[in-house]
Amino acid sequence: MSEIMNPFDPNFGKVPKIYLGRQKIVEDIVRSLESGTGPYQTSMIYGMRGVGKTSLLADITSTLEKKNNWIVIYLAMTSDLLATLIQSIYQEAANPVKKALNNIDGVKFSAFGFELEIHVSNPQSTYQVLLEEMLKVLKSHGQSLLIAIDEVKETPEIVNLASIYQIMVLKKYPINIMMTGLPKNVSELQNNDVLTFLLRSGRVPLGPLDLFDIKYRYQKAFERGNKEIDNSTLMKMTKLTKGYAYAFQDLGYYVWQNSADKVTDQSIVKSISSFKNDLFRNAYTKIISELSPIDRKFLSIMAHNPKNIVNISDIRHQMKKSPNYVSQYRQRLIDSQVIVDAGYGKVAFSLPFMKDFLLEAEELYEIDD
Repeated sequence: MSEIMNPFDPNFGKVPKIYLGRQKIVEDIVRSLESGTGPYQTSMIYGMRGVGKTSLLADITSTLEKKNNWIVIYLAMTSDLLATLIQSIYQEAANPVKKALNNIDGVKFSAFGFELEIHVSNPQSTYQVLLEEMLKVLKSHGQSLLIAIDEVKETPEIVNLASIYQIMVLKKYPINIMMTGLPKNVSELQNNDVLTFLLRSGRVPLGPLDLFDIKYRYQKAFERGNKEIDNSTLMKMTKLTKGYAYAFQDLGYYVWQNSADKVTDQSIVKSISSFKNDLFRNAYTKIISELSPIDRKFLSIMAHNPKNIVNISDIRHQMKKSPNYVSQYRQRLIDSQVIVDAGYGKVAFSLPFMKDFLLEAEELYEIDD
């Protein structure tokens, strides 16, 4: 009998084989988009690195790509978003739609791009007109368009595309947009002076996975792999993830590799070093680097506290700042999903081994207060 492959995949940016906790979200969003009702015509998926934003986006788009009446376009964060969108619509369209697009005056499409048949001084405004003509064709053929953008940031190109998108929505064309991003980047985009309509978008915050779901999926995965595991070991694995999607995949991967016919506590012990290294290198270094110096000071005080649940009063005392000042940074870090409210006047780290990471990073890089 051939060996069963490891079902866990800790790589970023793809839908893993074991993908959990989001199916209800996928179903709700797809149903809303297909009906043309609800809040998800314009939607923002946000959360910290490693919570599964890209996987959720990929799951939604792959579901729609299987339907004949949808065109799904992925756009990267480049300087020519509008031109890329126009060319991609043509490439992804079915042949009857392509024929109709070829009848649009003033443009010549090919498999390699498109050419405007007259010289224009402002191609961006011409692209807007061309996009509208293309959307008229899609509408007449019963086609809907979804634009998917991963890890969005506030750039002039995104602002320009979103502004044009808003006009097309107001004109009732079958156009939809779905973006993923870090909480900070999504907030900046939504609060742009010309994009306030994004504040009314369908928001999809991704937080921790359900621990009961994690435990169940671990149990089923090991059973399918003919690996025995008892409830005590399952509980230890589950609690180690703290509901962090990347941790679920990464820990599962190493425990699978470090077990034979039975998963034991020793399988977990053998996995911890590699598990922590992946968390620190692939996720936490980037997460912490994107925070402000004051945010990092707040977290450092938490890390040096002997307790896992830290009183805000202790942090305020060491920062020597007013309650309002400290409260502002507490909320920033909660919004960034790095810490959680742990009861009145208390906070805790939301991620596994984050305390260890901060202490080790300070020592390795000799970070002084």
